[in-house]
Amino acid sequence: MADERDPDVEYVLLNKRDAKVYKVPPAASASGHKASDWQEAIWRGNLRIVARGTELSIRLLDSSSGNLFAQCVIPDGLYEHYVERVVDSSRYWVLKIVNGPRHAFIGFGFSERNDAFDFNACLADFKATFIDKVHEAKAAEAMPTKDLSLKEGETIKVSLPGKGARRREVKAGYPAGLLAPRPFMAR
Repeated sequence: MADERDPDVEYVLLNKRDAKVYKVPPAASASGHKASDWQEAIWRGNLRIVARGTELSIRLLDSSSGNLFAQCVIPDGLYEHYVERVVDSSRYWVLKIVNGPRHAFIGFGFSERNDAFDFNACLADFKATFIDKVHEAKAAEAMPTKDLSLKEGETIKVSLPGKGARRREVKAGYPAGLLAPRPFMAR
């Protein structure tokens, strides 16, 4: 199975309103970032997740103008390297924003748990239903195929059900192939 998606076409996978961005202080411990350490949101707007081929983009867009505030590009659906959950909340993450050789980390999250669940599910679904399937198909194509053709002198015996079986009985009690008599009509 080859890559069925056109790499030049963008597919919008998720749109959400009321996304928030925070300035992220360095992680206080090796366990990860805590959303409770973040101060007031520095930006509010819309979120759009877009797929193009095997690349996924998390776009943070201005609510009124639609201008791009920040974009987290995730190659090959490997969101674990670009989207990190915080340790103290299910509604916030740290995004890795890459610009050439430089990168920055921003805090990101939603007010509503349902929006956060949809965001997380969208990332996992893209990877599971598309990226993993493409990799499985490529691995299957690379495997040698077995020769299942018949060799000279080999035969196949096929048993078909019903051959030599008794005739079916007609439920109305008439022998198979005969029609019931026509009803009598008075003149």
